[in-house]
Amino acid sequence: MMKQKNAFPPNFIHSLDSSHMMLTSLHCERAGVTFVSVHDCYWTHPSTVHIMNKICREQFVALHSEPILQDLSNFLADKYSYKEGETTGDGSVSDLTKKKFNRMLRKLPNTGNFDIHQVLKSVYFFS
Repeated sequence: MMKQKNAFPPNFIHSLDSSHMMLTSLHCERAGVTFVSVHDCYWTHPSTVHIMNKICREQFVALHSEPILQDLSNFLADKYSYKEGETTGDGSVSDLTKKKFNRMLRKLPNTGNFDIHQVLKSVYFFS
């Protein structure tokens, strides 16, 4: 169980990186820009780097403007939380554990005040 628990965060982040790469690839294709990648390295022809750069930033902002963690929380809560009839309200260890588990599935980290749109102007986001 501990290995699964520890593996989830990096795998989740990797899935977001992969989603960003796929969105960038699809939008490059629509723009007629050659796109090649290996892991997190992206290539195109020198004459279209500026276009891929713009697309890469735009797709990152689009992806991370979505309520990803809220959606994940909703999915996990819908799929795995204890339903109302499965808790007794009797204060037993079992009941309190079930309620704590349900709260954990709904708890989201604080997001801070970073403006994701600043990525569009970042000098070092893509190089």
